[in-house]
Amino acid sequence: MSRWWLASTSFPVLAGTISAMATIFGICAVSHGWQEIVSSDAGTAMAAQTTRAVTLKTISLALSATADLTLLLTMLLKWNAVRGYLATALIYFISSMLLFSLIGVTVHQPPQIIAPQTWHYTQNFYYGIFAATSYLFVAFLLSIYACSVRTIHLSIQDRRIIENTSIILRAFTLAAFLLGGAAIYIPIEGWSLADALYWSAYTILTVGIGNIVPKTHLGRSLLIPYATGGITCLGLFVSSIASFSRKMGELRLKFELEQEGIHLHKTPHPDIVKIKQIKSHWQRRHRWIIFSFYFCAWLLLWLVSARIFKSSERSQGWTYFESLYFTFVSLTTIGYGDFYPTSNLGKSFFVFWALLAVPVMTTLVGVVGQVGFHTVVYFVRRIGKGWSWGGFMRRVGMFVDGRRLDLSAPAGGGADVRVAGGDLEVDIERQACPTLDIVTLPLERPRPGQHKLHLCEEIKSLVDILKDDDRDVDLHREWARIVSLLSVDEGGGAEVFGAETHRQQVIREVVSANQSATDRDKEILWMAKLLVEKLCSCLREDVRCEGR
Repeated sequence: MSRWWLASTSFPVLAGTISAMATIFGICAVSHGWQEIVSSDAGTAMAAQTTRAVTLKTISLALSATADLTLLLTMLLKWNAVRGYLATALIYFISSMLLFSLIGVTVHQPPQIIAPQTWHYTQNFYYGIFAATSYLFVAFLLSIYACSVRTIHLSIQDRRIIENTSIILRAFTLAAFLLGGAAIYIPIEGWSLADALYWSAYTILTVGIGNIVPKTHLGRSLLIPYATGGITCLGLFVSSIASFSRKMGELRLKFELEQEGIHLHKTPHPDIVKIKQIKSHWQRRHRWIIFSFYFCAWLLLWLVSARIFKSSERSQGWTYFESLYFTFVSLTTIGYGDFYPTSNLGKSFFVFWALLAVPVMTTLVGVVGQVGFHTVVYFVRRIGKGWSWGGFMRRVGMFVDGRRLDLSAPAGGGADVRVAGGDLEVDIERQACPTLDIVTLPLERPRPGQHKLHLCEEIKSLVDILKDDDRDVDLHREWARIVSLLSVDEGGGAEVFGAETHRQQVIREVVSANQSATDRDKEILWMAKLLVEKLCSCLREDVRCEGR
């Protein structure tokens, strides 16, 4: 399976989310002209637009709406992925080129002015640039995904996970709240569409800068239901991102297991231990990669945007530190309001930037919670136990590079599952559990009474684990013990684990990428269920023998 494809699995949803944002910018670009003339008394007048410019902007917006609909239908109706996404990418590309051509003409044809008049670009002009860039980026994402998925056969269930329309629909709902609220407040407060959008963005994103606020009684009254609905939509959108990330994590883990030669639909029960080992290593690597990605994105949005705000607000004399201060206060949704953009570029860029930055910041907080205290303690403990700097960097390099567990490696170099001298030796995550020695599980069949006693003792042990919520349990070791007890029979435990319903349900519990305490208890209950059924099978065999 192509690593390019694994890396691009989230591109359809990412493209759909960005297209919702681009639709906002496209509508703003069409609504008014792109140049305004400033008279000597500081009054402004919009420069006249040519019919050709209005036509091109309208066609571009219509094409982008068509592309949005095509993308949603391709994902909802499960049309041919390659054709559907390539066609959508082509429409977005044409829409982008129309806007870029109009931008080029606008830049090279300044309006006619009479001294001491001056002119500058409106917020709508910058929204046109953001829309064109977003359309082009969406076309690029869809083209990459369509080319990488050509040789991959996806099941309907896999496509439902990858082509998650819930996030896209929630993104469009949020966009509708932003634009709808802006449109409502235009006649109430006398704002322009661009200023109203700027206000609705920092209101719903809970930044609360406060340089533009409703001053009429009606405007303040409508703010209560509007902000409540908008913030709710934002929360649903961010929560859907977390849910999508979790499902994509499980899907990528499944593909990683298949690359290791483990196919979940035909997994024998001894491979559960192997799955747990691969999953543990993959989870640790995946959590840190996701954390690194969101942290770098947050850092980039903070530092680079500060430089842009410094340039856009040079009329206010902002220093780079003041820009850093403003972007940090906005990123963290503190919103003191002592600094705010006043230029057309600054206000339009703020909307574009905030729609990206605030969800990234919110998701980063959730990712930090997933990484958790124990992961940090693991690295600190390892460094404290004598890792040299070179050895530490080699391990980090292997970790980031994505090298999976070498299941044939010797003990101490990862996880080792091997059969030697009739015994199944399992070295489970020695790096994560340095005190765990090789677990030797005898495969020779014990006396019937002894086997039943072992089953009962293991069931009692699992019940004790369930009774103690704070108890730290090594599920790798437990599965190794369970598998050994299920295998002590001529049938190798096939009568217990061989049932398709049992195998699929257990595998789903084991492969779940993010296990909470409840998920851990469910997995332990499955262990107990398998042991009870094994015990019942042994007792039924004894009853049949007594009846002969």
